Amino acid sequence: MKILFATSNKKKVENAQRSMAKYGIDVEQVDIELNESRSFDPEVIAVEKAQQAFSLLQKPVMVEDSGFFVRAIGGFPKTHVKFSLETLGVQNILKVLEDVEDRQAEWRMCVAYANGPRQHKLFTFVENGEIALAPREVKREIMSDYWKIYIPKTDSGNKLALSEMAQEDLVAWRKFNTEKNQFNMLGKWLSENQTS
Repeated sequence: MKILFATSNKKKVENAQRSMAKYGIDVEQVDIELNESRSFDPEVIAVEKAQQAFSLLQKPVMVEDSGFFVRAIGGFPKTHVKFSLETLGVQNILKVLEDVEDRQAEWRMCVAYANGPRQHKLFTFVENGEIALAPREVKREIMSDYWKIYIPKTDSGNKLALSEMAQEDLVAWRKFNTEKNQFNMLGKWLSENQTS
């Protein structure tokens, strides 16, 4: 089975392929221009964009959107991750959190699959973690500057930011997430429902 993924982000496609391959699903990237919602909810954005993509392609398609939510500052930056990095940067976000004890944060990653007008399925994966006190070392290419300050909860209990994980820790973290993330949820649903 093949599924179209409307995105310009090749890393997202690689992540989806890793997660969905075990279900016999091949992910094909489709780079189309979609209107950007101003919603603070990644679920709303994913559904809106999936419906747009279906309308343009007239084929079943998936769209992913995510948000980064820092509890102590009302969930900021929510879905405006790129904007927050361009305007504030991680240093200023850390300044806002300087004397704050509650450093809990989470990534909410949502994938919406549209297979008809107003027909969609939505899957959301939430990854919990915390914000570091200062930016951490960067040991490899990172997907976001938030990787310098985000410490995911892991089975090993280590307190490493994503940017400073050794390769084997990063591989273990990815494997752990791949087994339960939003793309895995969609892949499982598609395989059980034989949707094409």
